[in-house]
Amino acid sequence: SINRSPSAYRNNPAGERALYAGDTDLNMTQLVIEEADGTPVGLINWFAVHGTSIPNTNSLLSGDNKGYASHIFEHWVNGDNVATGKGRFVAAFAATNLGDISPNVNGTVCTNTGKPCDEVHSTCGGKNEYCRGRGPSTDPFESTAIIG
Repeated sequence: SINRSPSAYRNNPAGERALYAGDTDLNMTQLVIEEADGTPVGLINWFAVHGTSIPNTNSLLSGDNKGYASHIFEHWVNGDNVATGKGRFVAAFAATNLGDISPNVNGTVCTNTGKPCDEVHSTCGGKNEYCRGRGPSTDPFESTAIIG
């Protein structure tokens, strides 16, 4: 994930910024839930990334990168023949301290010009509807799979 608004982050006092290694929290926390005999039955994972890999132009129902991560992990544990959410093991991928964190690691681009969006205002010629996040792939569904 990347900081979508590094210019805003740089406006924080230097002393506060010095407390952190960078402008994005890359830590992940995971809780595994087990039966009394140690058999894992679920997990909850927290990571700072918005579920916005799929752009707002998508008209399909999507769990985005968090839902994709749950789907893949549950199939890995329960087997491919078990429908997501129907197996013995359940995986939940939750958001944590998000702020302006984005999964679009290649930054933003103006769809009307191909140039980068204005960093301070996230606009293209003063209009925000042309500014779109991108990456890590040029295909938003592939980006969802990579981030998830």
